[in-house]
Amino acid sequence: PYLDFIGVPVGIDIRKVVETGILPIINTGMAHKDGGHPMIGGGRADAPMECFKGALVAFAKKYT
Repeated sequence: PYLDFIGVPVGIDIRKVVETGILPIINTGMAHKDGGHPMIGGGRADAPMECFKGALVAFAKKYT
């Protein structure tokens, strides 16, 4: 096991997204509900900046 099971920090820094204006890329994939079938589809999406601005406001209200 990598890193002796300590886990890997994963997340999106909402402050950096709002500060830089760079949105994270969301990669998606859809698998068939029944096993043994190929992947149905996949793609890429961008979340609106307003999601991150709203999250930052909510974060600030809760933690400051």
